[in-house]
Amino acid sequence: MNIAHIAGNQLTLILRSRWLVSFGFLFMLLAFFVTYFSHSGGAGYDGFNRMTASLLNVTLLIIPLFALLMGALFLAGEKEDSGLLLLLTYPVSAWAVLSGKFIGMLVALGAVLTGGYGFAFLAAALLNSEVSVTVILKFYLLSFLLAAIFLAISVFIGIRAKSRFQALGVSLAVWACAVLFYEFLIMGISVFLANQSVIPLLSFSIFFNPVELIRVWLILSLDGGTVFGPSLYEFTVWAKGLQGMILFIVTSVLWIAVPLVAANISVGRGLEND
Repeated sequence: MNIAHIAGNQLTLILRSRWLVSFGFLFMLLAFFVTYFSHSGGAGYDGFNRMTASLLNVTLLIIPLFALLMGALFLAGEKEDSGLLLLLTYPVSAWAVLSGKFIGMLVALGAVLTGGYGFAFLAAALLNSEVSVTVILKFYLLSFLLAAIFLAISVFIGIRAKSRFQALGVSLAVWACAVLFYEFLIMGISVFLANQSVIPLLSFSIFFNPVELIRVWLILSLDGGTVFGPSLYEFTVWAKGLQGMILFIVTSVLWIAVPLVAANISVGRGLEND
């Protein structure tokens, strides 16, 4: 038994689940209607406009939630049913098990993203927009990265959770903090700082939340940096440069690697002790 075999089994389980079908239908429907009804005459899919902004909001809202719930609940459920412990009795490392399950679930999410952005492309085509394949590809790749990050976090949550119910609660709390409350927290902290410290705080805070990380770099990749205002102009110039891209890549890799390594360490210490 190897990583590919475990990934294939996990993908089969996911494909049989109503979770994937329900989420896939929801995401494709939202992507189609948001693209269709957010069309702004003449702007099409060139650059950052109302259409791409609306699609970005749907992506940042839905994908982290489903990635967290799917990964955490599946792994917590396997722990409760002793399926994960049984799998670990085979001559296979814990890292291979976790990596295989992560890859299998990520492939399933990738299929949903493919369908969702395919429907968005279709909606733009129906509007006779000048659809930019490059823009769709940027959305797709960064959305896939977002899914990978939150799926890695969900693996850690699922391994550490004592039950499905706890995994559900922690996943919802993480999603709410990352998507809903993070900006308010940063703004609240900035109130107590000197004016010259606010801009560095806002720039620095982006790397501590994968939702903001993906949001900022997708907007920058669409040449929409002007939405951040003149106060963050220097940051946008730096972020689009070589150093900014390197830091973005390193940060993204760490957001995926650290939760998976932490989950592997937890498994190594013994799931039966949780």
